[in-house]
Amino acid sequence: MADRTDPIESHGADPQGGFNFYVEIDGGGDIKGRFSEVGGLKADVEEFEIKEGGLNSRTHKLPGRVTWGPITLKKGVGDENFFNEWWDKVVNSPGDCRKNVTILLLDDKFETFRRWEIKNAWPKSWEGVALNARSAELAIETLTLNHEGVTEQNQ
Repeated sequence: MADRTDPIESHGADPQGGFNFYVEIDGGGDIKGRFSEVGGLKADVEEFEIKEGGLNSRTHKLPGRVTWGPITLKKGVGDENFFNEWWDKVVNSPGDCRKNVTILLLDDKFETFRRWEIKNAWPKSWEGVALNARSAELAIETLTLNHEGVTEQNQ
């Protein structure tokens, strides 16, 4: 029998797998390609250290601004050209290139388990495929996005 004081054993079902997901860009269920990998869901809080006069034994640490890490999308090269169109928009008309991105993690019944809303994302870098005649790997391209924040929603 599981020890109910163990925090891992006492909090519900098994953790969700990270392999069943999809990405919507600009809402409406509009999937722009099948992605093999999504990474970079990260935030850091700036830390301020205050040295109080007369209190020499310690300092105070306070939270400051939040910085968001870049999101990386990787997908196999196919007949769609969404990455290229979005990248061209950044290069040629950068004032009109921001899009909202939603990352959806699915459960074993293919229903949304958790979602991350990425606000006002825009491509900061694009990496084309690596070609090697001695390899049988898929041709993968990468788009790295900057953005204005992430909100997470449990379903």
